[in-house]
Amino acid sequence: MKKVILVTVFSVAALAGCSQKSEVPTQPQENANPICSTKNLTGGWSQSEITPEAKQALNAVLGQMNTSAELKQILSVRTQVVAGLNYAIEFEMDNGEVWNTIVYRSLQGDIEMTQPAQKGLLCS
Repeated sequence: MKKVILVTVFSVAALAGCSQKSEVPTQPQENANPICSTKNLTGGWSQSEITPEAKQALNAVLGQMNTSAELKQILSVRTQVVAGLNYAIEFEMDNGEVWNTIVYRSLQGDIEMTQPAQKGLLCS
């Protein structure tokens, strides 16, 4: 009988311990958008130079935008190596508007807009 009571008490104590919520401290996220991360992760996004290829990718987007404004400057370029290269580009027009877009460039050099230009910064 003592063994049954002892096993029952132990089982209840073990179950009670499992049902308690444990407080695990969480780290604040650096940025919610993985494109904006400053951590250099394999296969992830990284800050890049403004290359002629990045300019060519942005020109493809600008040709599809319905605006009379002209490109003032490219603010930032982030890249991700895939079977080709993804470009996340933030740019400013001469009317002061800031836009962002994502463009894919295949290994053969074909350019495809994967996220149409949107007003605002991609990363703040």
